[in-house]
Amino acid sequence: MKRVNPFPSLSLLLPADVVEEIDSTVASYWTRGDTCLLQISSFLREQGPQVSAVQRLSERTGAGGRWGTVNLPHAIEGCDMAAASTKDDKGTSWVHVYLVWEWLTVHATVSYQDNSSNCDWAWNALFSIRPVIM
Repeated sequence: MKRVNPFPSLSLLLPADVVEEIDSTVASYWTRGDTCLLQISSFLREQGPQVSAVQRLSERTGAGGRWGTVNLPHAIEGCDMAAASTKDDKGTSWVHVYLVWEWLTVHATVSYQDNSSNCDWAWNALFSIRPVIM
């Protein structure tokens, strides 16, 4: 496992064989030979009250489509979390997850075709996300 900092505000653990591509707003991770993709973006709150994970998710799911609530199997201490999933017309499942701390919001998606069991590495990485104090 390796700890990475795709953005200055957060870190996560990834298996050594994960491929990564990071641009200025989104970090993408995958392994060769499976359909699982983990994408992460983060937003710092600089002023005003923080928006809850449920409210952020509600705004995303309210834009249309067929969404189902996802009960996350783990929690991150001190983090407000919410998740929902949808499936596109090509059969790809998309799970959107919001992780919210007082000063940081992370939006992550785990997408896959067929079976989510190939995504264990992505879920483990997601639940390893921690804010970095700047």
